[in-house]
Amino acid sequence: MFLLFLTCKREKDRSPSMAASSSDDMIGWFEGVAKNAGKVQMEILKMILEMNQGAEYLEKWLGDIDVDKMDAEALQSIYTSMVPLASHADLEPYIQRIADGETCPLLTQQPITTLSLSSGTTEGRQKYVPFTSHSSKTTLQIFKLAAAYRSRVYPTREGGKILEFIYSSKQFKTKGGLSAGTATTHYFASEEFKLKQQETKSFICSPEEVIFSGDYKQSTYCHFLLGLFHSPEVEFITSTFAYCIVQSLTLFEDYWRDLCNDISTGTLSPRITIPCIRRSVLDLIKPNPGLAKSIRSKCEELEASDWGPFSIGECRVWGH
Repeated sequence: MFLLFLTCKREKDRSPSMAASSSDDMIGWFEGVAKNAGKVQMEILKMILEMNQGAEYLEKWLGDIDVDKMDAEALQSIYTSMVPLASHADLEPYIQRIADGETCPLLTQQPITTLSLSSGTTEGRQKYVPFTSHSSKTTLQIFKLAAAYRSRVYPTREGGKILEFIYSSKQFKTKGGLSAGTATTHYFASEEFKLKQQETKSFICSPEEVIFSGDYKQSTYCHFLLGLFHSPEVEFITSTFAYCIVQSLTLFEDYWRDLCNDISTGTLSPRITIPCIRRSVLDLIKPNPGLAKSIRSKCEELEASDWGPFSIGECRVWGH
């Protein structure tokens, strides 16, 4: 909610404090906001209601109340007394109308640009979650804040690379023509994802063809190949979900010989069959026998110990 406050505020106020660019400014802003959580929550609610006044769902509960003329405290009292707690089931009829092509403001005044798919763990089925352009901006703030805290504990070189194990599933169109897919799929395809790299001064090793391949094993192989090829520049390893790193390390035990061969010769294993991936990766690598020899030596050492550091969840840093 604090991050929502920043992006809501940005719609109405371009003050320097809300346009924090450095890590210290970002952390200072967040910790200042966190100390005034109650006040911030009221301001968030007022901004949301002002931005979405006239949307069908809000009119159902608030009628013709003019939220612009009320202060945040009074508005919070009215809202909590008149608008019930809602589940996805309460909003699903509106979301389905959006998916079917209705463009009038049902839930928000901002246009719904995409529909995200939930994981499906609650009811055993995936559900639509509406996304606006504001959603991507909020996600960008999350990553910028995380990067700020990470940099404070683990300072990184500006312009360094990230070995990031990220994957995008296929998008599809709803009856009304909206793109639907996972939240990460939408984010990786957004301008905010590109902006995040610029603003955090850290750049992923893999091109979009690898991220959007739709083939988990081929993407993972190429993530490793490019991460190892650029290893002198890699500052950290990350993933949207921690288990992706664990799964990737398991696959690495099967991949490492082919990876060393590819790095040594500047070629790409036949296990990569998707043409656009092959072209994009081959454009980025060239033969590096010395690096391949160093990696092969370390892998042989790890294999001899039955991949001990990997199996207990530790990580060995390979420096150069």
